[in-house]
Amino acid sequence: MDSEWIFAEKLPVDDADPKALLGKWANVAEDMALVPALNVRMRVEAGHFVIEVSPELYDVFRSA
Repeated sequence: MDSEWIFAEKLPVDDADPKALLGKWANVAEDMALVPALNVRMRVEAGHFVIEVSPELYDVFRSA
């Protein structure tokens, strides 16, 4: 897998449930027959939860 990650979504920490946000993207990965742990990650940056996805998930999601 390529080591690049692609920005998918960003929400303020005060307005988002991190488990729900990560779960939403994990479900997208599973629906695309991809392993969530390898294709979705979340980090905190400047008061925001940032979701990033693998190029593989991005390509499948974009073409769907």
